[in-house]
Amino acid sequence: MQSINNQTFKIISSIILVQGGILFFWFFTSENFIASLGFSSLTNASALAWCTAALVVVIYVWGAASISNVREHMFKFNKLKFLALTGALVSGVFEELVFRKLLMDYLQEEGFGNFIQIIISGLAFGLAHLVWGGKALSAAINATFYTFFLGAGLALVYIISDRNLALCIVAHTIVTGLIEPGLIKSALLDKLGYFKERT
Repeated sequence: MQSINNQTFKIISSIILVQGGILFFWFFTSENFIASLGFSSLTNASALAWCTAALVVVIYVWGAASISNVREHMFKFNKLKFLALTGALVSGVFEELVFRKLLMDYLQEEGFGNFIQIIISGLAFGLAHLVWGGKALSAAINATFYTFFLGAGLALVYIISDRNLALCIVAHTIVTGLIEPGLIKSALLDKLGYFKERT
């Protein structure tokens, strides 16, 4: 189990270094990086946007909690969990900037409607999580299928909140903070089957 903990630690650390490094670069090269995150206008988000974000979090975390390692580590505060919480914040900001702000705003500029933006954002987000299939095809399919719905849900939040990224970042960070490192451990232990935990 110690080797799984070490592998999980390395994976989360790598995510923080890569995504955090890119965020660091964007911070120093973009004039409106902080403003683009939307936190200054977060209080303007409608009750519907807040409720939708909360619903996305609850449904996704409830589904992920069917995996035993996720349940085991959800509220287990140790060194690995604190690293996972840092990773959750970094991923929350980075992935929402890429899959919601950059991608969806580009699609809007190209004339695509909200529904197509949501579907494409969800698909791109799901496909980006194919990397979870390092041990098995079933894990890759599982991760892609479920993260498609998370991505689409967060895309819906982005639309409902009048394209305020902050609410998406908050929801994404909460989800990742709760389900990791348990989800990574499950993938490393080859416990992720097709749409359910492998027994």
